[in-house]
Amino acid sequence: MENISLIFVVFVLGLRHGVDADHLAFIDGQIRHNWRVGSPIARWVGALFSFGHGLVVAGVAVILGIFVKNFRFPQYFDTVSTWVSILSLFLVGTLNIYNLLRTKSSKQEFQLNGIKGKFIPQFAKGTANPFLIILIGGIFALAADTVTQTSAWALVAAHSGGYMSIIVGVIFMFGMMLTDTIDSLFSYQMINKSGKIGHSASRAIGWVIVVLAYGVSFYDAITFFYPVVNIDFEMVGVSSFLFLVLCFTIVSLRARSYSSKPQIKNQ
Repeated sequence: MENISLIFVVFVLGLRHGVDADHLAFIDGQIRHNWRVGSPIARWVGALFSFGHGLVVAGVAVILGIFVKNFRFPQYFDTVSTWVSILSLFLVGTLNIYNLLRTKSSKQEFQLNGIKGKFIPQFAKGTANPFLIILIGGIFALAADTVTQTSAWALVAAHSGGYMSIIVGVIFMFGMMLTDTIDSLFSYQMINKSGKIGHSASRAIGWVIVVLAYGVSFYDAITFFYPVVNIDFEMVGVSSFLFLVLCFTIVSLRARSYSSKPQIKNQ
């Protein structure tokens, strides 16, 4: 029963990790580039990115779980990584609000913005090479907050014995791939719509990212100072995933409704 609970928690961690604003921003940018050049991988960018990300996370989990069972990060490391995550999410939310307001009046195309993507070389920000996208996903997994999170459940899995470290690593990757693939397929569908519909959908998702980024940032900050208000983690993770899916569904239905209306031509 304990192993089943651990698997469920790690799966939820994967779902929530896939909602990371940096993930969605990078995936959105790569989909747009691959769509423009007519690449067949455009709709699968999210799956490729999260596969590379998940491979590194699973690898770290196996190493920690099997070879370094007694490994512990310094006590301050968790605090540092928590605040790096909080500040990064707050900055992501602020950047996207700024771009949403700026592009509203200038008629420029809105694009999601992340933090980790700023450190990716320019040639890799627009690539149709699936292996390079997988590689970048792996590089994103080396961030401090990801490594800390991975070490926590990997070491718990190690004490469960057997192949639990490998199992939970795969489960985490599956949860994250589920979220990022849904985002990828939706974004591709919206880009394929007419200009006005695609532009509106992109802006709607931009506001969704702002809400998620600020929401998780403020939640983590509040629970850091007041742990007593900590909400059940499984509920938070599942709610974040369901919120993203719900928003995607609403925007998709509105786009279909708009596109089905007869267009009035100017005489």
